[in-house]
Amino acid sequence: MNDLNLVTLSSPTSFATESYKLLRTNLNFKNVKNKYQVMLLTSAGRQEGKTTTICNLAVTLAQSDKRVLLIDADLRLPHVNMIFGINKRQTGLSNMLVDDLPLDAVATKVKDLEKLEILTAGNKQVSPTELLNSEAFESMILACKQEYDIILIDTPPVLIFADASIISKMADGVILVVAAQETKKEMAVEAKKALDKVGAVIIGVVLTKVKFKKKANYYRYDKYSEDKVKSK
Repeated sequence: MNDLNLVTLSSPTSFATESYKLLRTNLNFKNVKNKYQVMLLTSAGRQEGKTTTICNLAVTLAQSDKRVLLIDADLRLPHVNMIFGINKRQTGLSNMLVDDLPLDAVATKVKDLEKLEILTAGNKQVSPTELLNSEAFESMILACKQEYDIILIDTPPVLIFADASIISKMADGVILVVAAQETKKEMAVEAKKALDKVGAVIIGVVLTKVKFKKKANYYRYDKYSEDKVKSK
């Protein structure tokens, strides 16, 4: 596993881990009736921290006794496998849909986290847009809803590829990841417009890469959080 990115496991008492737990708490508060069982994470552009965020969120949800499936639907530049130390040749989503494989044949269990399973992008050469827009993918999501409490889907940036917009139609809610001091306001606005255009339900925004003061008051989350959630 990548200890630097998977801080919720490598450093469970750190400020960053507390921020992810705060994100979990906010989502649980909004999701009392399990209205948002399938959640998609995306960003406006690249390297805004969406994959790191979704991986750590998956860990914290699994630690709270939720049965979680993390799906890497970024078939163009998958990174979930790298963060969890899974071989890039591991069968996953593309294999499951193309070869009609059962989920238990391709899902990867996470050591010491029995409630978390990961469906990597897979190793089949496919057209991402066509595969994610297929009846097979929609049927898979519906089937997974019967087996898991929470399904988290990592997607490519919404302003670069259509994939996030396509998958958002099957998701109950979308979380937009924005990098502090990096994501331009215009891009964030355009990302929201792109999601609104397809009728996506935006649950909230996660602000990543926030700088904090080491000597700040421990109880002031706004001063030290590396990731903060702004609920809609």
